[in-house]
Parts: sequence; C-alpha cells; structure tokens
Amino acid sequence: MKDIQYLQKDDKVSTGSSGSYKAMSEEKVTQIVRESLITHGLVILPVAQTHCRNELRDKENILKGYLSIVDTQYKIVDIETGQFELLASSGTGADSQDKGVGKAMTYSYKYLLLRTFAIPTGDDPDKVSSASLDEQHELEKSKRAAEDAKKLPALQAKWQTLAGSLDGFNDWHMKQKNNGVTNEQMNELLAKKLLERTKESA
Repeated sequence: MKDIQYLQKDDKVSTGSSGSYKAMSEEKVTQIVRESLITHGLVILPVAQTHCRNELRDKENILKGYLSIVDTQYKIVDIETGQFELLASSGTGADSQDKGVGKAMTYSYKYLLLRTFAIPTGDDPDKVSSASLDEQHELEKSKRAAEDAKKLPALQAKWQTLAGSLDGFNDWHMKQKNNGVTNEQMNELLAKKLLERTKESA
C-alpha cells in the first residue's frame, strides 16, 4: 500500500456513437503491483474457481452473445515464511465466442489487486446507476437500428436486381433479422452474389 498511492486510468473504452469513458487497464495494474510483489516476496496463486455462462438476448429474444461469470479464490503467499491469506474475487466477461471466461478472469484479477491493496483509481461504479446504464444501452441500440434501417432501400434494390422482383424479400429479410444479421451484412451478402453473377456472365 505504501508503494502504490494511486493509479491513473490509462485506457479509453468506446461505447459506440455515444462516446467513450476512461478505464484502468489490467496490464497497468498487474505491471505496477507485480513490481511490489517481487520487492516484498509475495506471490498470488489462483487455487479454486467456479464459472458459468449465460446467454445474452435482446428484447426480441435474439441471441447477442454470452456472459461468463467467474468466482475465484486466490492465495497470497509470503515466499520466505510460507504464511498465506485466502482472498476471493469475481468477474464477468461478455463475448460472442469463447473468450468470455478469459475476460472474466482478467476482470477478477484486476479488481483483486485494486481492492486487496486499497489502490484508488478515481473510479466509483456506484456513481452510475444501473438505470442510467440501461438507458444509455437502449439509446445506443436505437441509434444503431436507425442507421441500419437507412440501408434497407439499397438492400431491396440488390434483391430486385438478383430476383427480378421483390417477391420473397420480406420473408427472407425477416428470417435474417431473427438470426441477428444486420441490413449492412445482408447488403454485403447480396453484393457478393451480384459480383459472382457478373463474373459468370462475363
């Protein structure tokens, strides 16, 4: 605690069109605390862990990814005497693939170091209510939906060029939307089909 009086946030996290916020990177926390651990002959070991993974779905019940939750027990050991203390920390990580647990472990370890050694960062999560975060999330979602909707006319034009009419477009479009595919991604898909047709006829 005497070695590290304060850590200044060194990272910036984007929240999309609504801007960004400052954050403390795990790399900086680990690097600074590691120096003191070496100096004072301490080592931190993860000795037990449980985790689970939950689906993240929007209001339309469309799967958007997974939220991994990790509860880890750590042992902080004095390497000279063997004396130790058991510590606990938790973390969450959102990911659409298989990196959620790794993200959650990183979050858990970072806050273990910050809270165990009472390192201030100027960060107070309680100052931002869950309602405010939810409102911000919904606003961002609405903005993304509005931007995506602007791409619908171009998407219809590509379909009509390929099929000769808009027959079947609405059913196809709805099915793609239900699978989480955006208008922009559908535009890219039809653009590829148009390119392939052009090459075939050349």
